[in-house]
Amino acid sequence: MYQFKISIILFFSLFLSLNLAISEKKNPPKNDDVIEEALKLAGDLHYPDEFKFDDIGTIDHEDTYYHAFIGYNDDGTYRVLFFDNDQNYLGYYNVDYEPVDYEDSTVLLDDESDGFFGIRLGKDGPIDAIIIDGIKTSFNRNKKIDKKEDSVVDNKIEKPQIIYRNWTIKRGSKTYTYECIFVKKVGSKIYLKEKSRGKTLPFSETELSTEDILYLEALEVL
Repeated sequence: MYQFKISIILFFSLFLSLNLAISEKKNPPKNDDVIEEALKLAGDLHYPDEFKFDDIGTIDHEDTYYHAFIGYNDDGTYRVLFFDNDQNYLGYYNVDYEPVDYEDSTVLLDDESDGFFGIRLGKDGPIDAIIIDGIKTSFNRNKKIDKKEDSVVDNKIEKPQIIYRNWTIKRGSKTYTYECIFVKKVGSKIYLKEKSRGKTLPFSETELSTEDILYLEALEVL
């Protein structure tokens, strides 16, 4: 009987110590101010005016944790933001469906029917592109995080050509598409030359679409 009691005590001691060790591994951003500051440091693309966000949860993945948050865009769409377990802001996905929960390394999006779409983490965290409801969705990575050389190589995008392409310009509540070519970046302004009229005009990052920003990042302009 005495040995049985000792075994029970040792079992519960081990159980409690393991739970404590796991709980001590979790290291989410301490508060909203920490999150807001990280987004601001990442740049205007990551922190629009009057941007609101909320917690999704801490995701256990590959012997570490990632911390997911929901962001609310002005157009009614959402962002899924990720922090690593060192409180580094990694970036976000733009999604049309509301993030509502998480499980098994995956953030769950309400598919507005009877199920969910999932944003599943890759081996090293958020991956560069995923498919949601048949549509490719790119990860808008925080470029200002210092990364190990091998991570930079893994995430490098092949540099595209500078050619005329369609650009989506946001002005207030409306969007316009113009065929333009990138000319230069001066300060915070992106200069584009319109093909039809031959005019070169400046634009801010916030006026450009996510695809346009990714194109400029691939050109190593941003």
